[in-house]
Amino acid sequence: MTSEYFSQDEFTWAEEDDRFDLGLCFTLVKSDDADAVLAEFAAVNPVRNRKPADVDLDEWFDSLDDEGLAKRFAGVAGGWVWVLEEFSIAAILPPLPERLSAKFGTSITVQWDVNMLSTFVYSRDGVVERQFELGREADPDDRTSPEGYLDEEDGIDWELPMAGGLCLQARLAGVAALTANSIEPTIVETCGLS
Repeated sequence: MTSEYFSQDEFTWAEEDDRFDLGLCFTLVKSDDADAVLAEFAAVNPVRNRKPADVDLDEWFDSLDDEGLAKRFAGVAGGWVWVLEEFSIAAILPPLPERLSAKFGTSITVQWDVNMLSTFVYSRDGVVERQFELGREADPDDRTSPEGYLDEEDGIDWELPMAGGLCLQARLAGVAALTANSIEPTIVETCGLS
């Protein structure tokens, strides 16, 4: 779904969707080259295994010794590569947001976990421009720091932090890559826990 403006109502499914009960780390990178984006992820959290294209996903997972492994799923939507990290949060930790945005221009990550810890990271041109805990309301007059405010936050109800984070990500990117529908990755790999 591509739009200049997204309503938070389009993302309220995230508050109740059991697919992400244990959390997620979902990143959009301004690129259409998933392999190049994943190479940046691998530079900070190396790939252990990559699923061959001709192997069933469940069959592949069953064949792995998955102790201590996290999973990364990637695809392309509306001119953006999306990366969903399962049991890893590399995309919110330095230096990955800076690396991704230095190479591709923009990186936007929404993360939450089972303990309700959460982070939103918006990076452009190698610099983190906005970073905050989901649900923390910023002063609309503060636009001077990564804890500041973005115009795209107007009208977001941070009482629904997951829906708010995904809505803000979609507004900044102009595309909703994570929806209530199942995701269809083009690349799946395992990596270390981070």
